[in-house]
Amino acid sequence: MKFCRTFWTGLVGLLLPLFSVSPSSAAAMPELPKGGVLRHFHYWSEYGEEAFRPDGMERLRFEMQPRHIYFSQGRPIPDTFSVRTDGSLNREFVPVLAALDLSDWPGQMEQSELYDLPDKKKRRLCQWYIGVAFEPEKPGDIPVRFSISGADDGSSPKRLAAEQAFRDFFGPKIDALKASTPRKLVGLLWLGGDASYDFDVEDNGIVTLERRKGSERKRLCLYPGFVEELDRLIRTSGIEKHHGFFQRSEDWSKKFSLGISFDTHQRIEVSGHRDAGGTPEGFFAALAPLLKAMDEVMDTPAGKALPPTMLSSLSFRVSGMVIGEDVRLYERMDKDGPVFVLNRTVGHASDGCREAVLDAAQLAELETLLERNGVRSWNGFKGRPHMDVLDGEGFSFSLTLRDGTNISASGENAFPANYNIFRKEIRRFIDKILGNQE
Repeated sequence: MKFCRTFWTGLVGLLLPLFSVSPSSAAAMPELPKGGVLRHFHYWSEYGEEAFRPDGMERLRFEMQPRHIYFSQGRPIPDTFSVRTDGSLNREFVPVLAALDLSDWPGQMEQSELYDLPDKKKRRLCQWYIGVAFEPEKPGDIPVRFSISGADDGSSPKRLAAEQAFRDFFGPKIDALKASTPRKLVGLLWLGGDASYDFDVEDNGIVTLERRKGSERKRLCLYPGFVEELDRLIRTSGIEKHHGFFQRSEDWSKKFSLGISFDTHQRIEVSGHRDAGGTPEGFFAALAPLLKAMDEVMDTPAGKALPPTMLSSLSFRVSGMVIGEDVRLYERMDKDGPVFVLNRTVGHASDGCREAVLDAAQLAELETLLERNGVRSWNGFKGRPHMDVLDGEGFSFSLTLRDGTNISASGENAFPANYNIFRKEIRRFIDKILGNQE
């Protein structure tokens, strides 16, 4: 999961079409049911750099679904948070929403008009959108839906009153959820001077770290426990208090940036430079233990050698009508040295992932399986059916050997020799080690 700065704007574009009531119908706004069941609520505002900005706000967003809430606010780097809920907040929020005056907000316009505003005009305006939907009160009733969108100079009293009501309601509840919700580290990216670190936890649980120092570039897969070790350092180092610091610089040699992301969409972002005023006080002291930990895990001397094998890495993916399956053999650096790991993910969820360290006998068995099915002859195979088929099975296969040989093949409803036999044999081999995941 890579650190993504475009998540907020992209998701807004996807969610706006959910509500289709035109602003021109605002005078006939339906009465919001005080005891109704809220299906969806979405509010966002984005303040142009020349618009009036209450409390220096640049953007604000709340989105509530039946069992999920997303929050984002920032100036200019946002605080974000996303979590599953039990639905109680939806019920508590209904009286707050029903008490607001949502009629005749200044600057209302169609969403298409909002998108088409010239950039010069957007800089002077606050663009905004609000949409609500309630479940039908009785079977057969039409759901209550309402949405308005528009742009004002940032000082609209009605909109600001609603925005403050949203912040008053959600603020303490989100703070409490942040404090009680476990979060998992999923990525870290540091760029500064002649060094960079790119730490990533893939959806299948594989942990990677790439370090560049000067002309050196090194990339390793690491043991899963390092995620918890690095997260503990993040929590104790004080680095989180520097989130949101942002200073521009035109001198690339002096610029630095840090991005840390979690599965709750919480982020720690710091961007600055090494000239006076370009670095928050205490930042590099807080960063030092993180960089030290990554250096140490990259430079750990091997305490033992890898088992003798001709294999270096393997990837085998199957998709289509069957449940998706992703099999990986890869080298990983554990605390006491390098090991070979067999990883299998069934479906798309990370909880469908299992892995195990292979010993010399298991690696030898896998080598024999591959040789027996002639996978070397698969290299370059790209199977395509003679006619369009909308179902069936597709696969991709990649194998790298210690001598540098690379073998790759792929196909959709067309397969190389012995594919079906290989598919059954490797599945039995994996089930024996990892267990059946069906």
